[in-house]
Amino acid sequence: HFAPKKYNKRNGILTLSFFIGAVIVGSLGWLPLSVSFLTAAVLTVLVRAIDIDKAYENIEWKLLILIGGMSSFGTAMVKSGADHFLAEIIVTSLKDYGPLWIMFGFMVITVLLTQTLSNAAAALVMLPIAIQTAIELGVEPRTFGIAIILSASVSIITPMEPACLLVYGPGKYKMFDYFRVGGLLTLCMLIIFRIMIPLLWPLYPV
Repeated sequence: HFAPKKYNKRNGILTLSFFIGAVIVGSLGWLPLSVSFLTAAVLTVLVRAIDIDKAYENIEWKLLILIGGMSSFGTAMVKSGADHFLAEIIVTSLKDYGPLWIMFGFMVITVLLTQTLSNAAAALVMLPIAIQTAIELGVEPRTFGIAIILSASVSIITPMEPACLLVYGPGKYKMFDYFRVGGLLTLCMLIIFRIMIPLLWPLYPV
């Protein structure tokens, strides 16, 4: 039989309190979610709820390097104008198929960008391009805007999204696990968006 782990009520209460506090502070927007959880982790070590050596052992160093690399890649895309270049390719390739498929192309680009950027950043990058394209096509800009906003929330192909990161380490997941499950869900959501958005927000309002 395995020996039960020693339970320390004080440490458990403190750790839970710091975690709840981080969630509240991050949710209310008083601090970025990343800063609030980092602060909670530091406080947990400072009050000796967890040994600092044990804390180092539980850091997912590979994941940190991955996040840094993907974030840098996303920033490089924005500053280099690669996102505009991709948008031009979509418009050129799909213009013969009509506005709906051009909108769908923007949705796919937004989903790809939001895997490396934050949801808000991906939406802010693509919104002006998509809205301007809708105006030039003579269709309702709001329809394209809604499509971009919804697509920017579909960040489940990689564990970069905060909610996915929370379960990445404890769940012993791998990158392929997110791609395998999140990829199928993303495809389903894109199809649903493609069908429902024009019905709820018509391209040619009466």
